[in-house]
Amino acid sequence: MRKEILVPAVAVIGGGVGFALRRWGLSTGFEPDTGLPIPGAPANLALIALSVVMAVLLALLCLGCKRAFSGYGQAFQAQGNTLYATAGVISGFLLLGAGALMAAEPAMGGELVYTRLITAALALVAGICVVLTVRDNFRGLADGKYSFKLLMPAYAFCVWLIAAYQVRAGDPVRLDYVYELFAIITGLLGLYGAASFSFERGRSFLTALFSLLGVYFSLVTLADSHQLADMLLYAFTIVYLLTNAITLLHNAARPELPAQGEHDTEGSSDA
Repeated sequence: MRKEILVPAVAVIGGGVGFALRRWGLSTGFEPDTGLPIPGAPANLALIALSVVMAVLLALLCLGCKRAFSGYGQAFQAQGNTLYATAGVISGFLLLGAGALMAAEPAMGGELVYTRLITAALALVAGICVVLTVRDNFRGLADGKYSFKLLMPAYAFCVWLIAAYQVRAGDPVRLDYVYELFAIITGLLGLYGAASFSFERGRSFLTALFSLLGVYFSLVTLADSHQLADMLLYAFTIVYLLTNAITLLHNAARPELPAQGEHDTEGSSDA
C-alpha cells in the first residue's frame, strides 16, 4: 500500500479506536459524585497507552518523508486533483461555519468572550484563505514566499488554544481536557508546518507527523462534550490536515516533481 494512503489510514483508524476508548473512559473512568478520575481505570490507561503508541508509530511511518521542496507550491502541488479540491473546499466551509457559530454564541462574560470573538473573526478570515489556497493548488498556482493566507488558519488556532485553556484553567482534573488541548496544539503545529514551506523553513517529516497527530487527537476529543462551533473546528482539523498530509506524502514519494514559479502562464491568464 502506498505511504500516502497507509499512514493517514493508520491515523484515522487509531483515532477511531481512541474515540471509542475515550467514550468508555468518560462513562467508567471517573467517579460519578466527584468527577475525579478513578485510579487504574482500564479505559483511561488504555487511551494513554494508545496515544503513546500512535505518536511513536506515526513518527516511524513518517520517517521516510524527508524530501526537500523548493516551496509550498511544490510540496502541496495538487493541480487538477478534484478529490483534493473537494476535501479542501469542504474544510474551508467547516472553518467558516465554526467562525459564524462562535460569533453568534451567547456572551460568557469576562475575558473569555473576547478571545472567543477573536477566534471567530480569525476563523472566518482563515476559512476564506483556505478556500483560496485550495483553489490555487488545484489550478497549479504557487503561493510564493511569505504567504499571508497560509498563516491565517494557524493564527486562528493560536487564539483558539488560549480560549480553550481559559475555559479549562480552573479544572484540576487534567484528564477532563488533555486530549482537547493536544488536538489543538498538534493541529496548530501541523498548520504552521504547512505554512513554513512558504517561508523556506519547510520540514516534510514534522509537518506530516503533526498533521496526522492533529487528526488522531481531534478524532479522540470528538468523544467529549463540545459546543457545536468547536466540533466544527475539530472537523476542519481532521479534514484539512488529512488532505494536507496525503498531498505532502504523495508529492514526497514522486520521483520527479518540477518546481513551480509564483504563477504559471495558464494561472496568470486565469487570474
